[in-house]
Amino acid sequence: MEIIGDYGLILIFFVVAVIFVLQPLFLSDLGKLVVELDINVLKRKKLLLYRQIKELEMEYEIGNINDEDFHSSRALLKQEVSAIITALDSK
Repeated sequence: MEIIGDYGLILIFFVVAVIFVLQPLFLSDLGKLVVELDINVLKRKKLLLYRQIKELEMEYEIGNINDEDFHSSRALLKQEVSAIITALDSK
């Protein structure tokens, strides 16, 4: 039984070493995937902010929001969109 245990231990060390050596070959695209996810998240946020601006303008036109709230909310949303566009352009 000792021989099976010894060979099992050797096999485990061998498999761990092979995985360690081959890891860069399979995980090299992981960084690209993370960047693509970030870009998709930023694009989604940008679209959501555009929708919020549009809804805010509709609410303002209906008369549900006063001038001061409209202008301050719209300015904040535009700043967020500008930050996202800048982040997208830098990637």
